[in-house]
Amino acid sequence: MKKTIEQTIFEMITENTGSHMLDSGGDNGRNWQRNQGRSLNDFKNEPAATLCFYGIERDDGGRITTATPEIDVSIFHKLTSGILELDDLCREFNAMPCDDWQGDYYGVSRDQSEWLADKGFSATNDGWNTYNWENNFSQVLQGTDLELNGGSLCIDGGNYVLIQIHGGADVRGGYTDAKLFRLDDHCEHYAVITDNCGFSVENPAIESETPDIFTGEIRDNIIGLDWHGEWITHDGGCAIDDDFILMAQISDGQPIHGDQNNDF
Repeated sequence: MKKTIEQTIFEMITENTGSHMLDSGGDNGRNWQRNQGRSLNDFKNEPAATLCFYGIERDDGGRITTATPEIDVSIFHKLTSGILELDDLCREFNAMPCDDWQGDYYGVSRDQSEWLADKGFSATNDGWNTYNWENNFSQVLQGTDLELNGGSLCIDGGNYVLIQIHGGADVRGGYTDAKLFRLDDHCEHYAVITDNCGFSVENPAIESETPDIFTGEIRDNIIGLDWHGEWITHDGGCAIDDDFILMAQISDGQPIHGDQNNDF
């Protein structure tokens, strides 16, 4: 039976990437250790994105007056959203042993690197690591963008990516071996590393069942915020502190589950 995307990502997320005396993970603080007790269904059932609040302050009546947003975007849902595919080339590469990291790309052995060259793969960049910019993924990803036989302009070509998942505590080490994936035909490479997401809640202060006496329309009581590198309201404006405070008041400071907004 061919391994699915979900199985592949699950195995990477739970892969034992080892420990090191200089790693700050302690006995069980590394990502792979925290993931050990979780099943594939646990990851499938976790929220695609979560909006949390910290620095909460309340007035004397308990009403929230200050709240700072913090996002967590599930890499499991991101990488299994349909952006990535496994074709026969990916499966052949991913089944190869990775006995060393002496190849031309991060997390790739010398033999794997030669295999990629023989098949006609070439890198379109020097590699990337999501830790190097503002990013809200639940775990750090590292990778190299590839194209095959000249990329999408070639009938037999296509866009591919090598991906490693950070399983350690210190971001400088503790990565899985790289796995090869093909991008969906409607995706560009940047779609793999965007963390766009959105959150919405019902505002109980807005009555939404009785038609407006003048227009006959039902009032919309849904308010929300989208993250696209900056916070945007559902009306298309830039979010301000009052928007976060209102969301926190409605949820009483509890996390709000949301969806990922993937570009494909």
